[in-house]
Amino acid sequence: MSNLNAQTDAIERRSHRSIPYAGTIAWGVVGLFVERMGLASLRKRYQTARLRALLYHAYENVSFYRRRFDEAGFHPDQFHTLDDLQRVPITRKADIRLATDEEAIAKDCDASLLYRLFTGGSTGEPTRLRFTRYEDRLLRTFRLLAMMRFGLRWRDRRSQVRMDQPPPGRIDDSFFLPSQTLHAFLPQEEMRANLRQFKPDMIRGYPSVLALYAEQITDEDRLLIRPRFVTTDSEVLTELARERLEEAFHAPVYDVYDCYECNVIAYECPHRDSEGTRNGGYHLMDTSVVVEVLREEQPVPAGESGEIALTSLHAWAAPLIRYLPGDVVERGGHGCGCGASNATLAKVFGRTHDMFLLPDGRLIHPKYLTNPMLPLMSVLRLYQIVQERSDCVVVKLQAIPGACIDEKELTLVREKMQRMLGDRVTVSMKLVDEIPSEANGKFRPYRSCVEEGAGK
Repeated sequence: MSNLNAQTDAIERRSHRSIPYAGTIAWGVVGLFVERMGLASLRKRYQTARLRALLYHAYENVSFYRRRFDEAGFHPDQFHTLDDLQRVPITRKADIRLATDEEAIAKDCDASLLYRLFTGGSTGEPTRLRFTRYEDRLLRTFRLLAMMRFGLRWRDRRSQVRMDQPPPGRIDDSFFLPSQTLHAFLPQEEMRANLRQFKPDMIRGYPSVLALYAEQITDEDRLLIRPRFVTTDSEVLTELARERLEEAFHAPVYDVYDCYECNVIAYECPHRDSEGTRNGGYHLMDTSVVVEVLREEQPVPAGESGEIALTSLHAWAAPLIRYLPGDVVERGGHGCGCGASNATLAKVFGRTHDMFLLPDGRLIHPKYLTNPMLPLMSVLRLYQIVQERSDCVVVKLQAIPGACIDEKELTLVREKMQRMLGDRVTVSMKLVDEIPSEANGKFRPYRSCVEEGAGK
């Protein structure tokens, strides 16, 4: 331990002079080791050292950040503790989107060697991301570490259901972590046949997509499709989807909060009590990303919600510092009830553009409206809560084939939602045959069609 502390001190002392692409490998290895060690004090020292090096690097090599720092009156010399990060200006998606390669990519980086990725999500506004090969692989290694916390073993077979276009049923039959990649829009029978053939120990995918396939899993399928656990990511995991997946696969479901920009941000606490009850909350990947929860650009206390700001500790080719991806979360405490020393998020709600701005000026996340729906969950296949106008909320319900939704229960749900939203909002319930996903394949359980300020 003393040797590691001495090594961290040495890195910190010369952090502002480090060469990012020679030193980043050592930083990454140390970060993985610190995350594995699980000591809060060591994580904090690592974050502080890495942030100081990143801020100097961005100021000296990235014109986008040098200009923004100068305009805000900030210089990296002013950064001494993690609290000093609040001196650094916020970076919004629009800022990154409008920046040219010459502005956003570090001048000491060969831009021709970078991976490039455009991500637009459900907003339709593409954001350009740039990584070195090493940065991409390092972030994937942090994800692997999270999977190991869930119980992944080196010889486990992994099935991944993805939205991009891999060859159907593609298999990488390596000795370590053999994997199968499946396209999310495969016909159900073909999907099940591929899973039966591969016999995965772990299944990963979008919760809405996996839940739809899970409905078709038969007892015969379960003889061969027997994962020890299922992981979901990329969209909100509703309790309805979790229930469907755990019932279908007879395995625990663990949610991962991630984004293209940083890969894993946080992963659901894997702890279960003797009766299988979830501990709740998410462990932050502290040595990969620094997370702030802000309201009006000020940090909120534990137990309150706000917009998340991310600083990727391993993005040096095109840094992301105090970056707002547009998600709403609830801040947790330092340390989890399971004994892990990671900082935590209590809840992940979803996108800021899915927040409901009500006529009385309140801003709420529609996930709060799902509690009255609990009595209906056993007969629902999907639901979607849509704010069509500031004073009009529509709840779309798609029942399981052959199931019947009781009219009295439906009325009670509507009345409870009505009380939560207030008399100035009309709530209507619609039974539908299908609720489509977005054009990019993601499913949004909550949507607002109201521009901010329209309800005032």
